Amino acid sequence: MRRSRGDAVIGGGSPPASPGCLPGLCSNIWFWRCTTGILAVVSVLILCIHLAVNCSSRKSSSGSPPPESCPADWLYHQRKCYCFSEKVKDWNSSQSFCASHNSSLIVIESQQELKFIMKITKQDPWIGLRKTGEEFHWVNGTPLDTNLLTVKGSGECAYIESDVVSSSGCSLPRGWVCKIGS
Repeated sequence: MRRSRGDAVIGGGSPPASPGCLPGLCSNIWFWRCTTGILAVVSVLILCIHLAVNCSSRKSSSGSPPPESCPADWLYHQRKCYCFSEKVKDWNSSQSFCASHNSSLIVIESQQELKFIMKITKQDPWIGLRKTGEEFHWVNGTPLDTNLLTVKGSGECAYIESDVVSSSGCSLPRGWVCKIGS
């Protein structure tokens, strides 16, 4: 006589097939659960090893400040330190503030950095881009790469406005973004 209690079968025979299971496939359910569990643990271990290797290689690369070397109240991101001002100043005063903290108005080097700054900024801050003659140059002297970004407006100093880079007169008061690291 066969009596069942839950999934266990008393009195021999095969366990009943679960609804929706192919015969023979579900009879090894514990095997599949164990296999899935082992694969999950191995995946987590691989991820941890990958993160540990990447973090240690970032700390040892030259020219990039570790997070503890960023000034107080500055944000550490992607091996660089950023200061997002809460005050407003004209473009020259903003650059002077950055210089007094051994930095400069931000020079945006990649689309990734541009997206990061656009996502985190408020109050349309100055960036380190200013017109020299008819062309924009970064504060480090590098000409603007128009494949990286374009500047809207006819002003001489650039700032981030929502999801675009715009320009205006340099004497307008705005917040600013300083950056340490290249």
